[in-house]
Amino acid sequence: FAAHIEDKMVEAAREGARLVMFPEYAIEAALAWKPAGLPATEEMAFLARAGSDLLELLKPLPERHGISLLCGSMPVACADGYTNTAILLTVDGREIRQDKLSLTPGEQDEESWQLTPGTTLKTFDLDGLKMAILICLDVEMPALSSLLAPEKLDLLLVPSMTEKLSGYHRVFGCAKARAVELMTAVAVCGTVGAAKGT
Repeated sequence: FAAHIEDKMVEAAREGARLVMFPEYAIEAALAWKPAGLPATEEMAFLARAGSDLLELLKPLPERHGISLLCGSMPVACADGYTNTAILLTVDGREIRQDKLSLTPGEQDEESWQLTPGTTLKTFDLDGLKMAILICLDVEMPALSSLLAPEKLDLLLVPSMTEKLSGYHRVFGCAKARAVELMTAVAVCGTVGAAKGT
C-alpha cells in the first residue's frame, strides 16, 4: 500500500504537482488483510494500528520526492476512542492533522465505527498558500465556511468518501458552494463505496 502511494507521489511530482491528496478513509484498503472474523466494532482499532504503521513508511516520502502528501484520513486514538483525522505530511517535515468535525450517522454507530468528533478547525501555510482541510461532511456545513471566511484561504482541501454516488455529488456540490462563499480554490478527492465485508 505504501509503495502504491509512493508511485502516485512520483507520478504527480513528475507532472509538476507540489501536493497529492488521497481520499477520506484511504486506510480502509487495509481491511483487505484484516483478521478473519474481526467484528465491525474493532475495525477502527485495527485501522488505527494499520494507519500508524503506514505513516512510518510514508513520513520520509515528501522530502524524498519533493511533494507534500495528504494521506486522506484514518482513525487516530484519542482520550474518547478514535477520531477520523486527515494527515498532511509536508516537504518541509511538518505533520499537519485535522480531525473531522461533523460525523455521519455511520461514524457514530455504537455497533460499528463509533468515532469522536474533532473540536478545532485549523489553517496552515504551505508553499506560500494559506490552506485548510475539511473532511467530507465538514464541507457540507455552511457554518464552517463562516468560520473560515476571515482566514482568506487560498486553497481548501477536501478528502471525501461516500457510500453512494449521490453522496459524492452532494460533497462536490457543497465544495463548489464553499469555493464561491470563500472566494477560493477547493480541491476535492472523493471515492464511492465501501470495502467488501465491512
